[in-house]
Amino acid sequence: MTSFVRRAVAVGSLFAALALVPGAATADAPLPAKGTVQVNVYSVPGSNTPKVVVRAIIEQPPRKVWAVVSDCAHYSSRLPRVAKSRLVSKVGNKHTCEVTISLPFPLSNLTAVTEAIHEENEKGMTRRWKLVSGDYTVNNGSWEVRPLDATGTSTLVTYSVQAEPTTAVPDFIRASAQKKALPDMIERVRLESAKMP
Repeated sequence: MTSFVRRAVAVGSLFAALALVPGAATADAPLPAKGTVQVNVYSVPGSNTPKVVVRAIIEQPPRKVWAVVSDCAHYSSRLPRVAKSRLVSKVGNKHTCEVTISLPFPLSNLTAVTEAIHEENEKGMTRRWKLVSGDYTVNNGSWEVRPLDATGTSTLVTYSVQAEPTTAVPDFIRASAQKKALPDMIERVRLESAKMP
């Protein structure tokens, strides 16, 4: 695996729990198989930091998935690797959140304040965020939740992030990210959305 891909997947895992913009490449991509998690890495023009796009089908209605990924105040109890999370403010559809990601010892945890815009319509829901402050030089991304059929019983969820922490990311975290962190995040979204009323 190239260092570019290792770095991209590792960075994506660090922000996997953040209520942290998929490119056109994802629009034409085939749907992931049910029960699998699709992870793709894309270069970003003018930046050394790649974008990671994670897609999966969740057998729950979009509104239940949205209830999980849109509510940053409860990320610490619903998403893996989140040590603390809180909604700082909400003005209209603008949500400002502070989220701390837990990293293995001896690394320090990473905290970001992000500003997210929520959009909801008949085609689905989207949460797009950008960095306000914190332990990162770059932190932009989105959650996209789309119905897969007219009955609204299954959902295509897309998590996209371009993020670069201000501290170095060791190789063991990169390896863990590729194999486990991103699929774990989606699995938690599956489990938590099933609990939603």
